[in-house]
Amino acid sequence: MKKGWIVVCTCALAFVSAAGFAQTPSMDPLSREALAAILGPSAVTASPSCAAFRGDPVFAATKPRFSIGQKSVCSATATCASGTVSCNGNSTCTTVDRDCLSCEQGHVTCDGITSWCPTACNCNSYTGINKWCCQCACTDDCISCCRCNGGSLGQCALQCG
Repeated sequence: MKKGWIVVCTCALAFVSAAGFAQTPSMDPLSREALAAILGPSAVTASPSCAAFRGDPVFAATKPRFSIGQKSVCSATATCASGTVSCNGNSTCTTVDRDCLSCEQGHVTCDGITSWCPTACNCNSYTGINKWCCQCACTDDCISCCRCNGGSLGQCALQCG
């Protein structure tokens, strides 16, 4: 009985190995016209340039230039304590709203340039557990973090030393 199982397992393993390494029939190579349509003009046959040999950067694509009156590609607006802060960009825009319980002042970033909300977080404007959580997020103080997680002052004093 053991020999039968060994033979079956060996045959199954050989079949799986052969199937895994088998080559599927390949498609015919693409014509020059099809490659040109997919990849664009060849860098070799393009107008001669010595930039690559001088060590100057060669850019595969250029950023679109915008003229006066043309709209930006993206915009971002973050909510602050007293209003908003905004920016417009031509490639990437991100926004993070103010959240003092996470010690986040709030900011927007467009094309790598960051604009911050005008006022930083003030944990003294909170009371109770929100004050402890704000202080924990901004200072990483052990007592504040312990109190934010519901610990009593005595428990936190023992835990934090």
